[in-house]
Amino acid sequence: MELGLKAKNAAISGSSQGIGDAIATALAKEGCNVALSARGQEGLNAAVKEMQALGVKAVGVVTDFSTEEGCKRFANEAAEKLGSIDILVNNVGGMIPGTLDSLTEEQWDKALSVNLMSYVYTTKHAVPHLKKAKGARILNVSGVTGRQLLPGALTTTIPNTAIIGFSKLMAADLGAAGITVNNICPGFTNVKSWGPRAEAMAKVRGVTADQVRAGIAAQTLLGRWAEPEEIGNVAAFLVSSKNSYMTGSTVEVCGGFLRYISRESGRRAIRRERLER
Repeated sequence: MELGLKAKNAAISGSSQGIGDAIATALAKEGCNVALSARGQEGLNAAVKEMQALGVKAVGVVTDFSTEEGCKRFANEAAEKLGSIDILVNNVGGMIPGTLDSLTEEQWDKALSVNLMSYVYTTKHAVPHLKKAKGARILNVSGVTGRQLLPGALTTTIPNTAIIGFSKLMAADLGAAGITVNNICPGFTNVKSWGPRAEAMAKVRGVTADQVRAGIAAQTLLGRWAEPEEIGNVAAFLVSSKNSYMTGSTVEVCGGFLRYISRESGRRAIRRERLER
């Protein structure tokens, strides 16, 4: 299917590796120009070269998304280097496993500033550029912890839940400007960053990292983790012209990890999970 992304310009935060890189790759394969971002220059340069090899214009912006100034810099430099922005993908963040007692003030500050406020600030400074485009798109990348209980995931559950609400609010605010705002909720994906996450979660739970990974896979209907390109392909559709009437929605790409049918059935599933543990 031709998605109508050729010659569009996309700014993607947290895109030198992992899911962000997979989304950028999916867009580049459709002929979309991309502005990538990361905190480190070396990894960013490598990712930019990979995108350029796909025949599109690709640029990199080194920035720190933990501050509003860093978010502003990314939005403005992406627009300047690409010439405009048609698509914004908010993707930065990561889990700091821990409990209410173990997580420190500094860890909470980092988790909320990067996992939540970077979405708010980057959107804030990208919107003036997006309003100049025809049929602009915003896609927020959250995660299954915004939908379902995952013990030890406080630092993603709270931001991810807020991102879902933020997406709804922005869809309402920007609908009149023809800008759609959606949220993609990836399941557990085989990316490099999950190595230390699994180790940290294992420590919290008193098990091994392999047991954490196997336990998560067993909870999906497909019995496995996602590959990054499986998330990227869905994201490409969501920001394309083929997706013209969906806004304020959360799309779950989780292999059936989220099994609820209604809110009440979701509550029952959580209660069963607690009883089984």
